[in-house]
Amino acid sequence: MLEPKPSSMTPGRRWGGLYTLGLMLLLLVFFAYHQWKQTGFFTSKFGVKEMIALYLPIMLSLVPPIQRAVIGRVNPARPVEACADFLLAIGSFWLWQVFPFNFTHIADIFPERMHLAFAWITDSVGRSILLLQVVVGFISALSIIASYLAERRKESTKHLG
Repeated sequence: MLEPKPSSMTPGRRWGGLYTLGLMLLLLVFFAYHQWKQTGFFTSKFGVKEMIALYLPIMLSLVPPIQRAVIGRVNPARPVEACADFLLAIGSFWLWQVFPFNFTHIADIFPERMHLAFAWITDSVGRSILLLQVVVGFISALSIIASYLAERRKESTKHLG
């Protein structure tokens, strides 16, 4: 049985979790800038469904860190976090099937001297990352749901006893 994590958060942990928010915002800006500048990273296959598959999980993942910082408790944010992880898995699977990317352009938004650092990220690597996100997204969502339910049981037992 999974041992639930403590639901109450220290002030440091409460606000420290916002680093996730910053990373996800950077990822959102990274993809949006590629799309806005039409770098070639997104191919003609990148339509509305693909935008939803890419951007919706990122946008939803912004909610739990904010919710935790404001409320100061872990468990209330878990359902949204699990939903974001499920959407990540489903969206990544869709993007893997359609594959509307051209990874030779992934570094195009950076200065020329940085392009070599991204040269190893090929379409094959991109496909592998998408499959990894499918697996990790589903496992993470199931784990978060299990933690959420364990914490709820613990709280209801505490209130009854």
